[in-house]
Amino acid sequence: MPSEDKINSKYNNSKTSIATKAIEDVVKSSSSDRVAINDVINAMDAVGFGLVMMIFAFAIIIPTPPPFPSIISTPLVIFSYQMFIGYSSPRLPKKFINLSVKRSVLAMLVQKSSSLIRKIERFLKPRYTFMTKPLAERITGFFMLFFSSFILLPMPLSNYIPGLGILIASFGMLSKDGLVIILGIVVGCMGVAISIAAVFLGLEFITNIKNFF
Repeated sequence: MPSEDKINSKYNNSKTSIATKAIEDVVKSSSSDRVAINDVINAMDAVGFGLVMMIFAFAIIIPTPPPFPSIISTPLVIFSYQMFIGYSSPRLPKKFINLSVKRSVLAMLVQKSSSLIRKIERFLKPRYTFMTKPLAERITGFFMLFFSSFILLPMPLSNYIPGLGILIASFGMLSKDGLVIILGIVVGCMGVAISIAAVFLGLEFITNIKNFF
């Protein structure tokens, strides 16, 4: 397990994305081997829902056998519902308040995610800022809730493309890029449409879609 000095040195020697700075501070300030998940969620006050949605969306689009996509999408349903009803940042339900994660694991996650975010942020910029206004954020939350709830259904192709839509939209939320948020919503809607079409058009349609992607 990496020592505290090594973890802190790793952070101090890297330019960290603003989106993960809050969580990095939680990791560096913790003196125990484990970090409370609730502390991590509370640290996201500064970045809203974008980062937590991004993390779980990544987990969804990684190919895994059932029922893992459904299990992973459950937190997305919770957080997107909070976004839809007007929360400014994610809140962990009371039943999960005592959950914790190894500090070294969280440190690795922050390091990897911050590096990826920095690369993607080169192509993102604040635009179509009306999509970051409170009402628009709630509408975005509705679509994220729709996509994440759809992933729970045992349907062909129901996880990857809707999950990709959530991932794209989350990057838009992190960078205040309304155009990318809209793109994520469009991709998610396409994913739902493709999954429903696969149910009615059968295995050949599914094979053609998989070959396309």
